[in-house]
Amino acid sequence: MASPDGERDPSSGKAPLSSGSVPEPPDTAPAGGATVAAWLRDSTIGLLYGALLFGGPISVAHVVHNRVESPATAFASLILFFLLYGCGVGAVLGALGLLLRRLAFRRFRRTGDPVVAAACLLNLAVFQAVVFHGLTYEQVPWFEPRTFADMALFLVAAALVVGAFVWSATRIAAAGVRRLADAGGLRRSLAAVAVVLAAAHAVLPIAFRLLAEEKPAPFDPARLVANPGPPVALLGFDGLDPDLLLEMVERGRLPNLSAFVREGTLGRLETFSGANSAVIWASLYTGESPDRHQVHDFYRVRFPGSGPGLFPVHRTCFKELIDLLAWAPGISRRFVNRLDLVSPPIWEIADRAGLATVVVDGYFYSFPAQPQLDPQSRLLGYGLNDALTDRRSGGAPMEWFAQPAELPAEVEAAAAGQPDLAWQSRAAAALLEDRARRGQGPPHFFNLYAHEPDTVSHQRWRWAEPERFPFVSSAGVAEHGGAVAEVYRRIDALIGELRHVLGPETIFVIASDHGQSPTFVHRLHTQHRHGPDGVLLLHGPGVRRGHRLEGSHVLDVFPTVLALLGLPLPADAAGEVLDEAFEAPPGAGSGSRVPTWRGAWQPVDQVGGADVERTRQEIERLKAMGYL
Repeated sequence: MASPDGERDPSSGKAPLSSGSVPEPPDTAPAGGATVAAWLRDSTIGLLYGALLFGGPISVAHVVHNRVESPATAFASLILFFLLYGCGVGAVLGALGLLLRRLAFRRFRRTGDPVVAAACLLNLAVFQAVVFHGLTYEQVPWFEPRTFADMALFLVAAALVVGAFVWSATRIAAAGVRRLADAGGLRRSLAAVAVVLAAAHAVLPIAFRLLAEEKPAPFDPARLVANPGPPVALLGFDGLDPDLLLEMVERGRLPNLSAFVREGTLGRLETFSGANSAVIWASLYTGESPDRHQVHDFYRVRFPGSGPGLFPVHRTCFKELIDLLAWAPGISRRFVNRLDLVSPPIWEIADRAGLATVVVDGYFYSFPAQPQLDPQSRLLGYGLNDALTDRRSGGAPMEWFAQPAELPAEVEAAAAGQPDLAWQSRAAAALLEDRARRGQGPPHFFNLYAHEPDTVSHQRWRWAEPERFPFVSSAGVAEHGGAVAEVYRRIDALIGELRHVLGPETIFVIASDHGQSPTFVHRLHTQHRHGPDGVLLLHGPGVRRGHRLEGSHVLDVFPTVLALLGLPLPADAAGEVLDEAFEAPPGAGSGSRVPTWRGAWQPVDQVGGADVERTRQEIERLKAMGYL
């Protein structure tokens, strides 16, 4: 028994339990009821930790990334991210805490609970992934690894350093939180964090609305008159790598491209870091940087209250979490398309200026297909091979993918059921042959886009450079080692065919949005988030022979093509005409300019802004490529 003054009761031989003391935990695992209570406590701490320290800041990042102008959308985002990251982290910490209590309860007898160690493990996994996931050979600081062994050594050393820092920082933060809790200030601190996050979601949208660009003055398309020079062909090849291209040219394996390099101007095309193909091609086709055209990914995530939806911020786990919740009502994804572009792409400007235009697969931005004003213009939109298959089974209307919707039978036969580069090549040839039969000659502007170089590079590069990857068998090299080079040879053959059909008067502008960098810390074998240079190759009348261009950027393609077509340049252009690539600077509409192309005309929404089946097809396509 304890005496009233707290002294030891000599008759009992036991120390008293004062109001502030904690019983010493036994040397056995906690009982079932205590285990459940501890699990609930760990999960609750994890929920608050995930919601406020992960969900809140990540929600702010998405509001800033998307320049959200609606406070209602911002708060809907905050609620979604609180739930996503709060429940996710709560489940993880609860499970880890339960496991640690069962396996190492003695270790946590004095510290009270294993939630701190669980938080350390969680942060370690998260921050290691953020730092190293997708790291390429080109991104390694201080030295240039050449082989897998070099890269693995760097990763091990760097992981130890990052791990020690993350573990120590988490322990220090946990100690601070414990002091706050002991002092009774934890609730006040959490409330303060919540207030700051709520204020950010209220103030940022208002600031973005106040800072929004003024709407451009109405644009009169009737003023759009071209002063055309020679025909122009813009050939876009996604992920075409300048180093591999030059290597194959020097070895004589690309005869048509070798002639273009010898007779034209070649340059490395600088691109955007932290962007993917959907973002860069939007810039290349409109001449606007991502912060202006506001396309930040392949798709938007839509949820109740989100309006048009949010583009996910890279490496926040948002994509993976939404993928798990795709079944939930009210949550969906919509892929970007022509409706997302504030400014019109090159081919629409050319068509409205009265130039005969042929477009074959202008990436996402040719869908839904916009009506062509020039009677000789033709457009075959992104994913036409799928559309033809659907059409024959009573599916998608052709006007979503083609303008005019009634295609010649030869074009349908050429495009149906073929892989990307194959159908694009055959469909382009069939369209140009149809023009020749009609006595129309080559179009004044020809645009072709092919995704296959990027797809094959991501999937097969490890066998092209086996010394940079682990566990590469000789059988795999024999089977897949030439896959990437084979795509380059097919591109070379296509360029030879187009050169023959379009004739010697055509100026070719060959561009890629980025190059490739090998990596083995990603499910894709190459990455380009850090923006490795793409390719720019110009060939034709007036192009300097054997010239090497320095300092060109993807934003320069748009004004250069406009100048070659004799179309007015926008006064707000972010890029420049690449005069250095030509013997004489190309004229741009007799020097005329327009204030801007932004909002020049509104695209026609034929599909209500979304197409469920189309989205499903694109999700499956990107999953097959490894992007999702």
